[in-house]
Amino acid sequence: MAPIVVAIISVVGSFVVVYLTAIKELFTQKYQIRREQLDNFYIPFYQFYCRGLLLYNKLSKLGPEARGNLLDLLTSNIYLMEPESQALYPDFYLAFLNMLEAENGNKDYPLDKCSEELDIAFNRLKNAVFTEYKGILKKCNLPVPSIPQQ
Repeated sequence: MAPIVVAIISVVGSFVVVYLTAIKELFTQKYQIRREQLDNFYIPFYQFYCRGLLLYNKLSKLGPEARGNLLDLLTSNIYLMEPESQALYPDFYLAFLNMLEAENGNKDYPLDKCSEELDIAFNRLKNAVFTEYKGILKKCNLPVPSIPQQ
């Protein structure tokens, strides 16, 4: 009887170890993905927002080079965005291109209207990004900044 109990305990123990190892690897993998999202997209986006004083300034008032840097950040890391911000990216990109046309003097693109559309598209995208950013920080047990939203 004792050898059977030992064998059962051994088999059950092996399954438990394999199961716990799989769970640990899953959590580790999810954490690594979230860290990549934070390090390569969400934190740089937040830094851009703070450096540009975009709580007080409109994106359309920044120079083309600064706006281009933001577009590069978004485009290069679109695969790291959560679905909601990914869905808002095309509207932002279109507004960005329209703003370039307006700044280049294209009469079909009034500067006032294009500036307003860019700011609206950015605010929608920004709000989604910050909501996602806070959620990822919570999942990683990291401090969540107080981000004032317009």
